[in-house]
Amino acid sequence: MASYEEIYMDLNTVRPIQSMKRTGKLPPSNWTLFSKIFLGTVAALMLGGATAGIVLATYIAVQDAQTTTTSTITTTSATTTTTTTATTTTATTTTSVTTTTTQTTITFSAVGIYALNIPTCATWNDTGVTVSGNQNGSIGYDLSSLNVPVSIFIDNNDILYVCDRDNSRILKLYPNSTAAVIVAGNGTAGNESSQLRGPKGVAIDQYGAIIVADSDNYRIQKFLPNSTIGITLASNTSYNALGQMRDLHIDVNNNIYITDSDNNVVGKYIPYSSVGIVLGGGNPSGSRLDQLFSPFGNFMDANNSLYVADSGNHRVLKYLPGSLNGTIVAGNGTAGTSLYQLNVPRSIIVDNNGYIYVADAGNNRVVKWTTNYTAGGVCIMGCTGTGGIAANQMRAPRDLKFDRYGNIFVTDQSNQRIQKYLIQLPTSSCPSTG
Repeated sequence: MASYEEIYMDLNTVRPIQSMKRTGKLPPSNWTLFSKIFLGTVAALMLGGATAGIVLATYIAVQDAQTTTTSTITTTSATTTTTTTATTTTATTTTSVTTTTTQTTITFSAVGIYALNIPTCATWNDTGVTVSGNQNGSIGYDLSSLNVPVSIFIDNNDILYVCDRDNSRILKLYPNSTAAVIVAGNGTAGNESSQLRGPKGVAIDQYGAIIVADSDNYRIQKFLPNSTIGITLASNTSYNALGQMRDLHIDVNNNIYITDSDNNVVGKYIPYSSVGIVLGGGNPSGSRLDQLFSPFGNFMDANNSLYVADSGNHRVLKYLPGSLNGTIVAGNGTAGTSLYQLNVPRSIIVDNNGYIYVADAGNNRVVKWTTNYTAGGVCIMGCTGTGGIAANQMRAPRDLKFDRYGNIFVTDQSNQRIQKYLIQLPTSSCPSTG
């Protein structure tokens, strides 16, 4: 039971820290840009003729075209290049101005934000490949080792981010590399803006910023790309109780979802707000459908339904939008080893079929539940019945994520490693589930 002791520790401890300030500015509108071009042209015509007017208007357009237009998943940057060509004859000199505009689209479609279309009959290789940490399960402090990994995130470039809890850092691993780089925290626990203390959740927003549940500092930190200085988005204050966060998730609108096991609640933080909105649970803890007991993982699907790994109640709850009452969609509320039961579930992901994948920590396995909850789950990884260090075993799996191909990455927490399980796609159409 010692492996799960952290679930029940410090359930009422909170500490005050600063909260967030709003920063940033909006880009000019197309009407503003047009107005500047028109006024620049008129002014220059009054001063010196049509040619000067065109050149000045082009200059203004160049200045204002450095604009970022954002949608829910893309940002588009427009840059303008001006080329001047002079042609001379014996009678006249003609100057022509050619303006070329290049559109560059950058997409931060981080896979962890979206569910995937997984064939209903897909399977996964039950032998994992170690992609981070030591295969033999040993703790380490160098950039190839981990010390209690808890949370992971995989972006659309197959870059893996690891929340290395007891090393108080976030690691970034490029594909086919086992040596990571530190992108948040400096490896020493602390509460300075460049430090983390016991982080337990990581995600990447659509602009490439790293969002961290800095749990033992009771704050949510944001690290801009290429910056090691964190910005506090939310913290524990008199008007915003924020306890021990166990997970952090981001949706396509950059809303942040956290599970707080101190307060037995799931909270939502909208952009530019440091005050959370309760989506499920709240003190006191309990087993009713409007209560949680030591919740861990959470997941928000494309229909804005919230899933919560209600760890202390050995179940997964689903909350429809606007409802504070959950519905049991995995587990039966009692700890056990059967495929109808869970034992300290830690994390969940959901595909576009509504199938739920659960890191069943106490049973050292990953199970898949279909939309027919009463049929029970199917074990897909760690199905030997015992925890261990072998490639087909795991010990206390803590988190799991899809990559863009449907492979599943698992935080094998007590083995101090991240395992990758390859998807086995069907060679023909899946049978109807209807």
